[in-house]
Amino acid sequence: MARVDGDTITLQDLRSKLDELSSEGGSPEVLEVALEDLIKEHLLLQQAREMGITVSDSALDLMVDEIKRDKTPGGLPAHDLRRKLKTIWLIGKVSERLCPPPFIGDREAMRYYRSHRREFRVPKAVVARQIVVATRQEAREILKELKKSKAKFSQLAKEYSLGPEGEKGGILGPIYQGEEPPGFQILFSLRKGQISPIVKSPYGYHIFRLESVRRGRTLPFREVKAAIKERLRQRRQKACLERWLAQARKRAKIEIYREKLMLLEEKP
Repeated sequence: MARVDGDTITLQDLRSKLDELSSEGGSPEVLEVALEDLIKEHLLLQQAREMGITVSDSALDLMVDEIKRDKTPGGLPAHDLRRKLKTIWLIGKVSERLCPPPFIGDREAMRYYRSHRREFRVPKAVVARQIVVATRQEAREILKELKKSKAKFSQLAKEYSLGPEGEKGGILGPIYQGEEPPGFQILFSLRKGQISPIVKSPYGYHIFRLESVRRGRTLPFREVKAAIKERLRQRRQKACLERWLAQARKRAKIEIYREKLMLLEEKP
């Protein structure tokens, strides 16, 4: 399919990359993305060889064993998994050598925080209980029982609610404003302890009781400082690596066999 300074990218390599991208092929755009990813991988692996970066068989054995413990059977064959892990490890190491993690100070992190406050806004959230049933008539009977006998909401949820949380007394949350499912908007207009009227949604007929409210807030800098620094480090390393790859691509002899790409483009 292509050659990068003498290294061959095969049809199988491209098919494997398309599998990673969850694509069956056929789209020229997706094929170009997959091929470009493979070219970048080869450039980085060649650089790893030049720098003498290697990974031992024993280290690969440990990685394979760890993956097998954590994942269910049915994944990549052992040989392919080993090859993929080796590629990931080598690319990670050579990328760190080419673009070491930059220092990000508190002042820079604070500047980012001040100019991106919306990213650190946590919306209003509620915890509630619900009883959800299949028909409006069922909901009416339950609501009548709640008002008449002062029955415990949690007990009726255990007895009647169709939702999986019913066995836990119907407890839901936290539910964040703006992210609530259809029909749940009413929760943000209730007072603590208040029971809602019957609400119809795609899931059935609901009765809610508000348990608690958490006000929206902006996370303070001290809580997000480390995450901001890591985000900025990754962003800067990525930009550095893209610059290196652009230069490496210009220096490399890259041959792409377009006629062979048609084998995948024409795949039904």
